[in-house]
Amino acid sequence: MRIVGSMTTTPPRIGQIQPAIESVLRQLMPIDHLELNVPDRSIRTDEPYVIPDWMPGIERLQVFRIGQDLGPISKIAPTLLRYRGDKQTYLWSVDDDFAYQPDHLELLCRAHDPSRYRILTRQGGTIKADGTVQFLYGTAEVSMFEGFDGVLYPPDCVGDDFAAYVAATSANADCRASDDMVLSLYFRRRGVPIYLDRPKEAPRILGVRLPYARADALRLSIGGDWQPIYKRVIDYVATLNAGFRTETLPNRLQQGF
Repeated sequence: MRIVGSMTTTPPRIGQIQPAIESVLRQLMPIDHLELNVPDRSIRTDEPYVIPDWMPGIERLQVFRIGQDLGPISKIAPTLLRYRGDKQTYLWSVDDDFAYQPDHLELLCRAHDPSRYRILTRQGGTIKADGTVQFLYGTAEVSMFEGFDGVLYPPDCVGDDFAAYVAATSANADCRASDDMVLSLYFRRRGVPIYLDRPKEAPRILGVRLPYARADALRLSIGGDWQPIYKRVIDYVATLNAGFRTETLPNRLQQGF
């Protein structure tokens, strides 16, 4: 099982994320390498991204300059597009403000079943009819995942339409603030199941939040209440139906890879 990690960051954080990077690279269930998506400038602050001197020396870290900042979705969307058509590689998205425990990926992958083609998450819930989300514990198929605790994507899970979808949603401020909902809606329409594995007794986060996490956290700028944003994102994505239609996941993928 080949797994590649994927992450992005912000200009103020890029010089401080070595603990997060190292926590991803020292997993007991090893990854092949970690890909860091680095835009040219921040879309929120217009600050440039400057690669620190220590970064090129980290083994198994690959830095990709992606040009335009897409918002938080930059942590995985460019990587999903790079691996479009790859039938072997699983992608593990992680956040830059956590030092993950060494067994984090191993615990996430305990729900992995090679015969079942699905996204794995430790945080998620059900999108209700009113546009709010009911977050859940346990093991079940859900309609939305949260990405901060890591998400494992199966090989070749996005379609030829994904680049257009990312471009359309990243042009909208609410969508830029809610990459989890944007991605969940895409995979829901594409027919890729999202599977939650989060025992009620398990800790909320399998890792340590790093000191800089609150300095420029996106949640602070929106007051911490995501529910109104989720509803606006759902409404906005629905408007894309007129000129954009997500292709259906092929039956061979639904039946296992």
